[in-house]
Amino acid sequence: MDIETLRTFDLFEGMSDEELTRKLELFEPIRRMAGERVTKKDDFGYSLFLVIAGRLSVDAGDGVIAEVGAGDFFGEVSLVTGEKRNATVTALETCDLAKIMMWDFDELLTEHPVLAARIKAIVDERTAS
Repeated sequence: MDIETLRTFDLFEGMSDEELTRKLELFEPIRRMAGERVTKKDDFGYSLFLVIAGRLSVDAGDGVIAEVGAGDFFGEVSLVTGEKRNATVTALETCDLAKIMMWDFDELLTEHPVLAARIKAIVDERTAS
């Protein structure tokens, strides 16, 4: 992954190349094949995932409620609220993801209040529905 990939995510809008370069090391690239689960509903959530390529289904327990793809992210609700995962996310095809762990995510939000505000607004929106 490189800074141009990070720039495709609205979350990082306004960050300088220098800031993005420093943040790259916080993300671990992972690949999931079709049918592989990435997160499981009711598990504790310790990471957020950026979708670099591929499509994944989001199942809240009563069936698929959404699909996510390149440019999307998931896992933030557990990190912000401290609650267990609210959905199971499964790869629909080969997916390239970037994972950031909770402690690195917290550091990122502390250093970037604008990003923290964006994440809070997204979590509020996703938990309201």
